[in-house]
Amino acid sequence: MAITGTSSKLVDPRDLLEILCQHPLTAPFNLAFYSEKHGRKGLQDAISAVCSPLDGEILCTSECYQDWQETLSQALLTNQPVVCSCPQGFLFFTIPLPENKGLPDFLIGGGVFERNTNNNSGREATHGTIIESGHYPQLVSVSEAESIAEEVSRALPRLLEQQSHTLSLTHTTQRLEAVQQLARDLTDCDDSEQAVTIVSEALVVLFNLPKVLIVLQQPGHAMTIHSTLGLDPDTFQVSQKRLAEYFSKFSGHPETLPGDDLENFFPGLKTRAAHLFPLSENGCQLGVIAILDVDLHCRDQALIELLVNRLATQLERLKSAEGHRLERQFSTRLISMISELALVDNRQELYQKILEMSTELLTATSGSLMLLNETDGTLKIEMAKGMSSSLAKTMSVGYGEGISGRVAKSGFPMLVNDIERDKRVAAKNRPRFKTKSFLSMPLEVEGRLIGVLNLADKSNGSNFTEADLNLIQTFTNHAVLMIDRAATMEKADQFEHLAITDPLTGLYNRRFLENRLQEEFSRSERQQQSFCIIMADLDSFKVYNDICGHLAGDNVLRKMADLMRRSAREMDIVTRYGGEEFCLILPGTGKKESVFVGERIRRTIEAESFPGESHLPLGRLTISLGISVFPADGTTANELIHAADLALYHAKDMGRNRLVLYEPSLEGQVLLSHQGSSQT
Repeated sequence: MAITGTSSKLVDPRDLLEILCQHPLTAPFNLAFYSEKHGRKGLQDAISAVCSPLDGEILCTSECYQDWQETLSQALLTNQPVVCSCPQGFLFFTIPLPENKGLPDFLIGGGVFERNTNNNSGREATHGTIIESGHYPQLVSVSEAESIAEEVSRALPRLLEQQSHTLSLTHTTQRLEAVQQLARDLTDCDDSEQAVTIVSEALVVLFNLPKVLIVLQQPGHAMTIHSTLGLDPDTFQVSQKRLAEYFSKFSGHPETLPGDDLENFFPGLKTRAAHLFPLSENGCQLGVIAILDVDLHCRDQALIELLVNRLATQLERLKSAEGHRLERQFSTRLISMISELALVDNRQELYQKILEMSTELLTATSGSLMLLNETDGTLKIEMAKGMSSSLAKTMSVGYGEGISGRVAKSGFPMLVNDIERDKRVAAKNRPRFKTKSFLSMPLEVEGRLIGVLNLADKSNGSNFTEADLNLIQTFTNHAVLMIDRAATMEKADQFEHLAITDPLTGLYNRRFLENRLQEEFSRSERQQQSFCIIMADLDSFKVYNDICGHLAGDNVLRKMADLMRRSAREMDIVTRYGGEEFCLILPGTGKKESVFVGERIRRTIEAESFPGESHLPLGRLTISLGISVFPADGTTANELIHAADLALYHAKDMGRNRLVLYEPSLEGQVLLSHQGSSQT
């Protein structure tokens, strides 16, 4: 409910109490005010204020409270001061205060021992304990206490008319000037933490408030307790749910709450009442400042409200500035991310970076990137965070099935705050997820589905927001283009690879050989280096095909290709020239080194066993090789291949299963080889 009943108060009770505490008559006593409307809790607080001689230790018993109640009733009935002593040997008095002055009901005093009394053993024990503790309350007789109470009672009207008004005016002026300066200090703050600290310190120091609680609320984040001045934060908890409900219905005007109502929001927090000052600006709830267990004068309420409003304005300004800064930062980071993605030429690395960047942007600790398999229409996890990669690769969902499948089918993103309560999902949260909020985003290019991006578990435990959805959508609009481009480039690479690869053996084909030879001629001429080519042909392969069949022949060709690859050097290029003939390019190699490479290939094939080879003329499947070198044996591709061919034919003429280096004398000696045997 709204604060009422304070506008008629001319005197701030705390100012009056300050004057009374400074009065010589009351010097022996501790003073406090009490109002019956505050009930037992208020009386306990007042008694604690005047009867705590042992460093805050409360010695009062239930009998003491009963004595206090009786004394208050007597003072109220007689409208006169009443003096009494408690079972612990303390003297106390109660003085009823004038009505219709906006004051509490009673002024109470205590904290002194009764002089010249026959204390019982309990009182003597209390005296001894206090003396041992080093605290020495004054001794006052009952008559002295009665005299003091009477004098104070008679002095109250004069104090109310003169000194208290003067002091209240002085305090109000000082606080107003301080609030004006603090407002200027807040305007100069560049940090919200510093701004809240300035106000929290001012509330305690400037307004002498005993207990202050500051709660801050930021969009998309859990409510946090910023300050607990005069409170032990370990003695109470925060009910996020009830605070959120309260903020959603908050009027935006100062309110007071009974202590029991406040405990609903902060279980374990024991307080009599609280003044709530909202931190709101432009309809946005930024938090609330709660002032506990104090009756605020209307002037102080107005000044505190002014200070709190200035704080809210500054917090909103800082939040707006931070939002603009984050937008600029995001734009810069987004450009950097897109540029980084554009440099990636590997699809798996691209998927990994897209998922990592997505989780970075939304501070998500788990997520997955699923891509559509156009063959069977399923969504398969290509990259995952927060789960085993080997497990992720085995998982897939059908189009239209599960959360990801439904998002893929609908083409609309799904933002869920509570997976168990959202009617669109209504599924039990899986143990591996820390929170119940997630975001699922379809990935499309020109209306064509590519996959789905899933993100979950924000690092701070908060829910995903519409701002998160807009942010990740901006990023994925660019990322999907990279995914589509990578897929297109990979398909182009596959077509190019098919165009230069022999489908049977997997070796480069003759087309690739011709292009690579031209490159090697240019490089060797430029660097003045030699290079060799080896022409290799299987011996009696036609016979083998006739005997064992073409399927067996194909298997032999595949095995030959594998043996040549393993026997050649890493820098060498192995190609299938045609039929059972192969051609190798040996960059930067002379005749001597080429012989070592060729002989290694020949011996490897000679030592290998092949099914049905025993029926061949040599009893085994072998290979013959001819070698030519640039520039000695030719300066063009045709010349070099021709020279290697002549050397190969000569190897066949000499009985097969051997290697021959080209020599000019071979020209004209291989006519029979050109005519060829049908069983080469």
